[in-house]
Amino acid sequence: MKRLLLLAFLLAGCSSAPFFDALPAEDNGQYYFEHPGKPAVIIVHGLTATPWEVRTLSIYLSEHNYTVLTPVLAGHGRSPAELEKTTWRDWYHNVNESHRRLAETSPRVFVIGISTGGSLAIELAKEHDLAGAILIGTPVTLRDSRTKFAVAASHVLRWTDRLVLPEEDGHYYPVMPTKTVAELNRLILHTTRSAPGVEEPVFLIQSRVDPTVDPSSANDLYVLLGSADKHMLWLDSVTHTVIRDDPDGVVFAEIEKFLRTH
Repeated sequence: MKRLLLLAFLLAGCSSAPFFDALPAEDNGQYYFEHPGKPAVIIVHGLTATPWEVRTLSIYLSEHNYTVLTPVLAGHGRSPAELEKTTWRDWYHNVNESHRRLAETSPRVFVIGISTGGSLAIELAKEHDLAGAILIGTPVTLRDSRTKFAVAASHVLRWTDRLVLPEEDGHYYPVMPTKTVAELNRLILHTTRSAPGVEEPVFLIQSRVDPTVDPSSANDLYVLLGSADKHMLWLDSVTHTVIRDDPDGVVFAEIEKFLRTH
């Protein structure tokens, strides 16, 4: 009986649909805005998303004379089936290559990560000498407790549904491979172990009502990170991707201030 109850729990909100159209290429590819000799910023999108997620922030920072590069993470911008084939190390490879490219020409390189992109940013900051890192809605604990069963569920269930808002249609996958949820868990575990090795300045941004990431994650990261220069910004945004819910431009201004002062 317990096994049946667990299975029913895992299946809630899940999908068995076998085919999904590929995302359109328009607006979902890499953005690159170059300002020779100026500080550079890598902006890393979240899981199942595309660089479209960070488009407005990319343009804003470019207008403030930062070189900006927004890589497409492996398996993203195509189809959920392509994402299913990847691991977090594949995603990190794209971020690491972005750093290699920018470090050749820019005097200082920052990284900004959204959600899973924040986890990848932690790893980059541990591995390289960056000017600073900004972590937005970065997970230690996810609100949906079912995610901890992803490894077991992946043997019987291929996809799990996710909410895509009308304005996000065509830029996010409507489902997430269950194997990818398990891979996210591995990444979170890895980066919590990596966090004490991060010594660069860090700016944490977190919504108190984030529907995806438990807000306690920001406090946990604040404690775990080895940096002596740590800042926190709490918001009341009702969306997980807070940079897209910033009508007064407060978040963008705070991000640019951190970059400018470091």
